[in-house]
Amino acid sequence: MSAAALALDEPHVLVGPYGPRTSAPAPAAPAAPAAPAAPAAPALSEPMTAADIPQVIELLRAAPQAAYCEWEDERLLSGHLAHSSDLCRVIRTPAGRVVAALLAGSFGVRGSISHAVVDPGHRRLGLARVMAVDTLAAFRRRGVNRIFLAVLDGNEAATALWTGVGFRPALGERTFECDL
Repeated sequence: MSAAALALDEPHVLVGPYGPRTSAPAPAAPAAPAAPAAPAAPALSEPMTAADIPQVIELLRAAPQAAYCEWEDERLLSGHLAHSSDLCRVIRTPAGRVVAALLAGSFGVRGSISHAVVDPGHRRLGLARVMAVDTLAAFRRRGVNRIFLAVLDGNEAATALWTGVGFRPALGERTFECDL
């Protein structure tokens, strides 16, 4: 599916046990005769907040495929959120635990996605796709015309995610980087 075919102007949701942060889980209902199950809450990606950063770093550190660098610390990420919170997304459990995160930024008419990570116990549920679609919509609202990202060789799940939302390999280009 191409990015043009996605509904990028509205939040993207996926049915599952995810939703906006709540103050406490709902109390257990008393035993009753079996009734039809209520539909699960949709997965909503929300803008990342500074309070989410420790959990996001924990997710990134636990996922080698995320290529996290230790200098991406709380101070640096908090500063980044000051101008990119609409591009950086998280998905939380109803209890408020961050189980998926995406970090992105823009400069002029170009943007980049630096990390997308999902807790291993919550993978293959479409959470990364929800965040990707919401981030692409935020880029579009900013007037960003091109977005780039890097995927580690052999990371087929990431390749499937990004090609599934409209990205294509940039032929004839190499990615270079330099830590300062």
